[in-house]
Amino acid sequence: MTKEDNPRDRQEEFLSLFAASQRPLHAYILAMVFDPDAAADILQETNIVLWQKFDQFEIGTSFLAWARGIARIGVLRHRQKTSTRIAAMDPMQLESLATCLADRVGEGSSQRREALDVCLKKLSPADRELVLARYAPGASVASIADRLERTANSVSQSLCRIRRALLKCAERRLQSAGYR
Repeated sequence: MTKEDNPRDRQEEFLSLFAASQRPLHAYILAMVFDPDAAADILQETNIVLWQKFDQFEIGTSFLAWARGIARIGVLRHRQKTSTRIAAMDPMQLESLATCLADRVGEGSSQRREALDVCLKKLSPADRELVLARYAPGASVASIADRLERTANSVSQSLCRIRRALLKCAERRLQSAGYR
């Protein structure tokens, strides 16, 4: 069984790539639409499509570039709906500006992704399962709590503890590698 055949490995791969892409992807979308609320909505829609089409993503290629392509379609749809409110700027210039801005936001993201990958693997199986469950599309703390027969507060506290541990682990790895 290859890594691509194992759904759990594929979910972990998605989670890692997804987490590393969010800031630069949001910056890219925001630079294209100039509206924080619209950018947040387009990012959410893009994230759903990323998950739904992740089986089409080619491992080894740039996840961020692939995600930008999907986001660009969402931006174009948004522009069609709100064409009277879009700034008069050449679409190619706008695309170039958005890509440049997103690249600057994403500098060092591959190092952060690598650190997060290592730290995710260090989690106990139960903690890793909880994180994967929480970031699955449509998942909520309440639905996870019901499935685990725990209170929502208990699940939230566990997730908070795990996130802090992941953050500390990733920061230590980045600092030891000379990144900040």
